[in-house]
Amino acid sequence: MSDQQPIDDALLGKFLAGETDPAESARVRAWLARREDNQAETSQDDFGRFERLWEAAEPNKTEVDTDAAWRSVRQKMRTTDRNPVSRNEPIIKPLPVQSTKSYRDWNQTILRVAAVLALVASFGGLLYKFRTMSHRHPAEGVVTLVTNNQKISKTLPDGTHILLNSHSILTYPVAFADDRREVTLVGEAFFEVTPDASRPFRIDARKSVVQVLGTSFSVRAYDDNVSVAVRTGKVRFSRGRNKVLLTKNQQATFEESGDTIRRMTQLSPNVFAYKTGQLVFDNEPLRDVIQSINQFYNADVRLANDQLGNCRLTTRFDKTSLDDVLAVTAETLSLHVRHEGRQVILDGTGCR
Repeated sequence: MSDQQPIDDALLGKFLAGETDPAESARVRAWLARREDNQAETSQDDFGRFERLWEAAEPNKTEVDTDAAWRSVRQKMRTTDRNPVSRNEPIIKPLPVQSTKSYRDWNQTILRVAAVLALVASFGGLLYKFRTMSHRHPAEGVVTLVTNNQKISKTLPDGTHILLNSHSILTYPVAFADDRREVTLVGEAFFEVTPDASRPFRIDARKSVVQVLGTSFSVRAYDDNVSVAVRTGKVRFSRGRNKVLLTKNQQATFEESGDTIRRMTQLSPNVFAYKTGQLVFDNEPLRDVIQSINQFYNADVRLANDQLGNCRLTTRFDKTSLDDVLAVTAETLSLHVRHEGRQVILDGTGCR
């Protein structure tokens, strides 16, 4: 079975670098769990110790959103009952003293420490090779931008401007190759690509590919249903054998269920809302309004019943808070707002 296959150093290196996909991460975690009771192999505690050693020794090649990271940590501290482990302080545990088998325990401890040290030595080169093997400049590192609840604006090495939406990850090299510019996106971002005919700009987004020379567009790839919307220029959007060329004010979505790319009849008015700060609704069904609000504010707004989804709303919000948006919507449609934990419910008869 696949879950019994050995885990090689390259895959563990990817796991420590945070570059495994969900299936690979699950495979590594299962491998660690199976070895918790096997003293001859590296245990999960040893793996954790190695991870801390690696983080302490690894040069800082990653830019992160510090504020977002701290908020994420605080949230985890509030929602878990596990004891927090500080990566800044060494963890020292006394060896158990058991007179009847101390010699055997000491030998096992030595073997386990030796295994971890050997793992450190082998992982160093393999992880470095993995991180750089896809780039023309192997001596250069990569940069990873990570957002939590807010956005990040960034200028890439070629002058391309990006706006990374909340809960997104963008990875790119410190220096682009001589013949291409490649980045990886999970989440959503708006790109204003610097023209360079000799170096196409390519975005890998969950196995979909967006390639341009110079244009402005948005890519949404929070899941396998990847969407591309073009503001200016031309974009080639592909997934496997499916390809489509998009021009100004055109939009398309790869639909995983049908393994096809569907071109929209018109550009959604709020597809660039996370960049402009504006939400525009022109006689829109309330169900579609709620979907746009949830995407824009990363909220969990729901309707009390399906019938309310047929209500129509015409209005415009410009850099408006979520509370004000909900208050205006409720007032316009004769609804009321109630809170149930994180959820916000719009209820009432409405649409009369």
